[in-house]
Amino acid sequence: MRRLSDQEITDIRSKADIGDVISQYLPLTRRGRNLWAVCPFHDDHDPSLSISKDKQIYKCFVCGAGGNVFTFVQNIEKISFLEAVVKIAKGVGVNIDDALAPSVAVDPRKVALTQILKESINYFKYQLNASDGLMIKNYLFKRGINESLIEKFEVGYNPGDDQCSKFLIAKGYPPADVVAANVSRVNGKHFGDVFANRVVFPIHDEHGSPIGFTARTVLADESAKYINTTETELYTKGLIIFNYHRALPEVKKSEFVIVTEGVTDVLAFYRANIRNVVATLGTAATPEQVRKLRQMHWHVVIGYDGDNAGQKAAFRLGDMLIKANCTVEVLNYKVPMDPDDIINTYGEQHLVDIVENPIPWMDFLLDYSLTLYQLDNYNQKKQYVLAMGAQIKNLRDDLDRRHFTERLASISGYKFEDLWSIVSLNVKSEKRFEPSVEVKPKSDCSKAECEICALMMISKDAAIRFRDELGYLSSPIANRCAILIIDTYRTQNEIVLADLLTKANDPILHDFILWLSDWPLFPKHANTESLSDAMTKVRIDVYEAKIKKFKQESAQLIDANKKAEIANKIIDAQREITALKRGKKED
Repeated sequence: MRRLSDQEITDIRSKADIGDVISQYLPLTRRGRNLWAVCPFHDDHDPSLSISKDKQIYKCFVCGAGGNVFTFVQNIEKISFLEAVVKIAKGVGVNIDDALAPSVAVDPRKVALTQILKESINYFKYQLNASDGLMIKNYLFKRGINESLIEKFEVGYNPGDDQCSKFLIAKGYPPADVVAANVSRVNGKHFGDVFANRVVFPIHDEHGSPIGFTARTVLADESAKYINTTETELYTKGLIIFNYHRALPEVKKSEFVIVTEGVTDVLAFYRANIRNVVATLGTAATPEQVRKLRQMHWHVVIGYDGDNAGQKAAFRLGDMLIKANCTVEVLNYKVPMDPDDIINTYGEQHLVDIVENPIPWMDFLLDYSLTLYQLDNYNQKKQYVLAMGAQIKNLRDDLDRRHFTERLASISGYKFEDLWSIVSLNVKSEKRFEPSVEVKPKSDCSKAECEICALMMISKDAAIRFRDELGYLSSPIANRCAILIIDTYRTQNEIVLADLLTKANDPILHDFILWLSDWPLFPKHANTESLSDAMTKVRIDVYEAKIKKFKQESAQLIDANKKAEIANKIIDAQREITALKRGKKED
């Protein structure tokens, strides 16, 4: 539990390449010296997010979002700055978890509920290995869930007779807390287990902390095959991706994530040694789950069941992922089975082959949509063609548009030329995105003050000279920028833009520095004459502001003597301006 030094943060930032980090979230293309991506911070369709590997910063030329690698992770994952630093540090092999503790307020209530869940997990694991659990363990073995998977996923068994509730109470946990954790429930006067007579699979958050359970019945007459923890202070179903914490390192290696429906689907993939897999714990995926999938990787492969319900859910999820600018593919099971059934019927290698040959989203869409329209009916065939044509038109690559137009022609019987005229109509050209050039100084900062800040950023000598000869700027934001630069030079001999952005913890100052770094008039080299001229202009601006103020005061006066006093002040200020313009100061 300690405070990170500026040097530690700088070292971590220097080890993390911003292009490599952003590529974990967004598909990137290279144009010249920079990388480009569709901006995730606004409704973007043309790549407007520029990533400079030279400067180690990013900037969107539409919405203005920008910063360094810490800023990007902080904003896209909606976490604190310190959490972003810790996350990036892990990615470059630096463990600074001890620095995270001070920023995270420990909620004793959540700690208590988490401890109950951990105690329950241990209890369920014990019961699975006890004599009463041997039959359940054999059942798991028959389903291909071996000892290794049982251990990895902490699979357990909750017997009947409310034994878990009795155990937890005997351990001293308050009944109200056990109920709040949804391990137990109260039904009238009865206090008993939620997951009685079920195989229990713990659910963890993205950090690996237990938050709930999903459980499968072992009773033939039980109506609900699977039940999950109801919403608690720790668990909200629509926010959770099952197996996130285990799958994330594997996703980074394989560069795509497979998303399935449930826990046993995940275990089936593990049986085939495929570990970059997660589950939404149901087919009704939420925008928050899509965000987390996108956070894991921009390439998502949907592995929902091959039955009608699974394919319908795959259609809904794929549509959400496409709108989130993901690259989407779908596993083609070819049979109405889930992954577990496929392995049990055809073997593990068959599932591996399916994963190695996913179908593009557009192929899936063309085939799935055939189930929604009757093509022997002219009106419905027309609707199908128009709907698929609209999807094909949205494809960014001309070859893709031609390929899928040919497929649509083959399916519908229409001529390619007729369909191509539809899908190519008003299609945006693939010309390079040209950002607008903003030459006008930002906020209330004059051109001269912007130039002074810019010169200070590239020259320590310029910063020292400014400090000794002028020492102030009229614009509050420019003045704060100058102070930060001078303070930075106390410990280093040059300014690294990405690190200066880290120190600018105020959003307004951060945005000003980011804007200034991309200012079209930003000087390429330090120039003492330019600095002198700019400081002279600042002094002149100060006197001109005084003259303006004096004139406003004079206009409000009636007394002739006071008007004369102000007139003399105006004359003095004008003399100072004249002297500055002549390059000398009058005595």
